[in-house]
Amino acid sequence: MMKLDLVSLLEPDIIALKLVGFWKSSDDVSSFNRFYYRIYRGVVVASTLVYLVCGFMYLYDKRETLTLVDVNSVMFIHTTNVTNPMMVVSIFLNIKRLHAMIRQLESAAFQPKSQKEFLYVYKWKRSSYFIKKIFYGVNIFLVTTGPIVAMLQGKCAPQATYIPPWIYWRVYFWFQSTLTVYNATMASIYVSVLTTLLIEAIIQVACLKERLHCTEDKKYLVESIKRHLQIILFIERLQHICKIGLSVVFVSGVINICTTLSLVLEVTFIELLFMVPYLGEIILIIYVHCFYGSILASESEEIAYSLFSSKWVSADVSHKRNLAIFMIFSNKKITIRLAGGMLTMTLPLFVQIIRTAYAYFNVLQSID
Repeated sequence: MMKLDLVSLLEPDIIALKLVGFWKSSDDVSSFNRFYYRIYRGVVVASTLVYLVCGFMYLYDKRETLTLVDVNSVMFIHTTNVTNPMMVVSIFLNIKRLHAMIRQLESAAFQPKSQKEFLYVYKWKRSSYFIKKIFYGVNIFLVTTGPIVAMLQGKCAPQATYIPPWIYWRVYFWFQSTLTVYNATMASIYVSVLTTLLIEAIIQVACLKERLHCTEDKKYLVESIKRHLQIILFIERLQHICKIGLSVVFVSGVINICTTLSLVLEVTFIELLFMVPYLGEIILIIYVHCFYGSILASESEEIAYSLFSSKWVSADVSHKRNLAIFMIFSNKKITIRLAGGMLTMTLPLFVQIIRTAYAYFNVLQSID
């Protein structure tokens, strides 16, 4: 039977962050370990930079015969190769907030108290497991299919790239394949971490609503107010992790979708084995975050109604006054804001992104 705490869901992601070189423990570690781990991280960063620079150098190398297909071949994949490390670095730079959120998840206040709350946790935890399996599964398929398709077509590299003349092409082929596995792992990590934390925020709001139905005296009301403040603090920490990284992911998603759609019309059937799952994953990344963002906003809107549905009719005047103040305070919708507060991570944003990507796709087709 699955553990009911959401902290266990983050354990594989923490292991993955350690493996890719972007983890910092909240506990003191010896300088010996820190020194060698920093060297490892430096090697990872340097290798990733070479991988990215060579990818975009392909356009410079082809400058005299450059076509729209060449541009799309670089942009459809290498914009993702840029955003994935950026998201992992964003998590790394906010590692103290992540540790604080993990401590909140481990605290008694965030644990389910009733059978109905246990069912909430179980339902949403299954959802999180499902999302993890999808993204890790699709990425395993993509990083396996990419090199195979390239070898079948006799290409020198799985992705469009400039190969330095001083590197033997077979060596670079496997160098790029290895870095692609790294990059795909980074994508799975940030999707897994952020969706798990979003699901936890949804669970906490849903559990708070359930407890508010039973609020009948000052003691329960004070506990509910404290719980609500803790949830807001949790979401503020999540907001710091999301606000820059996911904004970049969504912008690059527009580029990925429109350029991949353009390539789908040009490539061979065997290349579609890579292109179609890749396009589906990009769309799914945007959809999953917007979907959970919408659920969070919807659940938070019902907090005030749950207060109104509580047992306040026979309560004293002081309790009714406190209840009214809490209703006003909790009436504000809880959302994840992106792009400096200009965008709200909800399903309408997903529709807007798809429409924008399709509009740019039509522009690319007209240029072609």
